Amino acid sequence: MIVLAVESATELAGVALADESGVLASATVSRGRRHAESIAPAVEFVCRRAGVPLADVGAVAVDVGPGLFTGLRVGVGTAKALSFALGIPLVGIGSLEALAHAAAAAVPDGALVVPVVDARRAEVFTARFRASGAAATRVGEDERRTPDALAAELAGLGEPFVLAGNGARRYAATLGAVPGATVAGESLDHPGPHAVAVLGVARAAAGATSDPAEVLPRYLRDADTRINWERRARRAERGA
Repeated sequence: MIVLAVESATELAGVALADESGVLASATVSRGRRHAESIAPAVEFVCRRAGVPLADVGAVAVDVGPGLFTGLRVGVGTAKALSFALGIPLVGIGSLEALAHAAAAAVPDGALVVPVVDARRAEVFTARFRASGAAATRVGEDERRTPDALAAELAGLGEPFVLAGNGARRYAATLGAVPGATVAGESLDHPGPHAVAVLGVARAAAGATSDPAEVLPRYLRDADTRINWERRARRAERGA
């Protein structure tokens, strides 16, 4: 089965095509938050590059987060539209799982992988995975933490671990100082569409797909607009 993957949880927007043999074509664009202008042309590009018409795609995979609000809305919305239009199932893949999967291929078997995505507002999204061959097995749930709180938790693990993601590099002074920590390089800053595509193929083959109407972005916190509105409301109440 050919799977079309859409990635937009961070500043990087990307699309990939994959089947059971691996990734057929991929394209990424780092243009800040201009996901809406990037994803549709990327879909056309990878299909043309791989010589695969959209009619041959058997499922769509999409990064559902956690991540940036605007990017997730655009990516999930695009994936759902493609799924509805083509009449094919949709597979939701977590951003931290995709990042851990990409990192697992570059670390020793059995290593603890801690993906860390920058959540802005001095927070990060994180989880824990165990490298197993070229894949990653989840050993902890997705969480939102401050870098200091995450560093304190990691200090109690008692084993070496690899930090991957733009959040790990942004807060490397705090997280990288934890005993046993190794901070991965820039190539693992973002969950890539290739990882979403490979995970999507495995999930689709196992029948782990969803009705597109049921797939929603996973934010792990309120939107900045709501946070700002609530702060203004509290200030107004104090001034009343």
